[in-house]
Amino acid sequence: MVMAKCYKVKKPLEILEESDQDKIHETAMKVLNEVGIKMDHPEVLKLFKANGCEVDEAKKVVKIPESLIKEELKHVPKKFDIYTRGLERMEVGTDRFYMLSPSDNAYILDMNSQRRRPATVDDCRQMARLVDALEFYHICCTPVLPQELPAKLRGLTASVETLKNMNKHYLPEPVSAMEVKYLIEMGEAVAGGEDELTKKPVISCVVCPTSPLQFPETSLAVIWGFAKKGLPSVISSGPLVGLGAPITMAGTLAIQTAENLSGITLAQLIKKGLPVLYGGSALPFDMSVGNLAHGAVEFSLFSLAEAQMGRYYGVPPYGAGNCTNSKLDDAQAGYEKMATTMLSYYSGINLAVEVSLDNHSLFAPEDLILHNEIAGIVLRTDRAFEVNEETLAFDLIKKVGIGGDYLAEKHTRTNMRRDYWYPPLTDRASYETWVTKGAKDFKTRALERARKILADYKPEPLAPDVSRRLDEILEKVKKEADV
Repeated sequence: MVMAKCYKVKKPLEILEESDQDKIHETAMKVLNEVGIKMDHPEVLKLFKANGCEVDEAKKVVKIPESLIKEELKHVPKKFDIYTRGLERMEVGTDRFYMLSPSDNAYILDMNSQRRRPATVDDCRQMARLVDALEFYHICCTPVLPQELPAKLRGLTASVETLKNMNKHYLPEPVSAMEVKYLIEMGEAVAGGEDELTKKPVISCVVCPTSPLQFPETSLAVIWGFAKKGLPSVISSGPLVGLGAPITMAGTLAIQTAENLSGITLAQLIKKGLPVLYGGSALPFDMSVGNLAHGAVEFSLFSLAEAQMGRYYGVPPYGAGNCTNSKLDDAQAGYEKMATTMLSYYSGINLAVEVSLDNHSLFAPEDLILHNEIAGIVLRTDRAFEVNEETLAFDLIKKVGIGGDYLAEKHTRTNMRRDYWYPPLTDRASYETWVTKGAKDFKTRALERARKILADYKPEPLAPDVSRRLDEILEKVKKEADV
């Protein structure tokens, strides 16, 4: 496992006035109290009813009073810990910042043919290894879903292969009660037992409602299962603007806030003090082409506002970055990814998930390399530079004098890396040197690095008994799925 120690921005960029936040909150409260939210799960309806909510059991709609939401927000921890597969501690809610890899892609850009094709089990293994080797990825999501398998087996098979081929924290996005059950079993196998998993969560999850104002049974099964075990969850509303939410950004934020708060309230009702994050990925919809616009600048404006709302409620914020609509790592991918990563980071979030090519549908090995480079550049921007006697270097300035040369000075050699980060793949050589080395563009260099990592890098293996236990769990899955 290769992992850089990174810090979140010290002074977040904020675009909402305090009065704007108050208005969004007030509207969200009216939505939850007057319109309500659909909760398609009998136990969830009972729980809300037992806590004083108005419940229409026929329509499965819950109306949640502001008083209950405020009370449950008091129990959300401001800080908590998660753990790598190797049981190294990672602090959430402090000054630390973590980047997540792309998740659950059905397609991959083939490294050799450079054509899109369905992802396979072997792709999952290889891409988990690649994530493990790149220093600016701190958390590994399920890279791809193997399309050669029946749908019921894809997610859990990918989970086993991911856990076997990387040593970082694992954050899947389960889509059924069965997946929740077996993911928890896998986590217990890796952590060393049920109690150990609760103490040192090596897995967490992200849950997305269905906008507008619906939590389907599958999403609620995830919240319920993880909360019962005390495992951290991200509640992340991602309404499609103009489809699942009003076309106006303020209206979208009102819907999103209502959905996030209802999910967080539910999580606390299930288990007081459950670690949760306030997620957000409101999606602009480009009406001119009829498609999502992950790379739109408004996606990043939403990121800034979403993080502010998380802090408004005292819940650690989670967001997305490195987003693009491009189908290749071309110039469009470069400027969209840099803009969305920079603004996402400066929103002050604790965790940021990367979005893959083509509106988060196409995984590409070279894209991981590109984003690792972008993340290093962005993270450097919040670490300014030291101002002290040594760095001001007056004695050296006096020694070298007017018209002198600093290149041969010991001070230059000693401090050449103090204030500067050297991106490993960015080309800064002369034109002649670039030509001599093959005149390779960034994509070519990125593919070469990806191939070298996959040829040379060996992740720390799981203990043989743990690996066997994961295989046994997968056999149970196959029997239950009857495939």
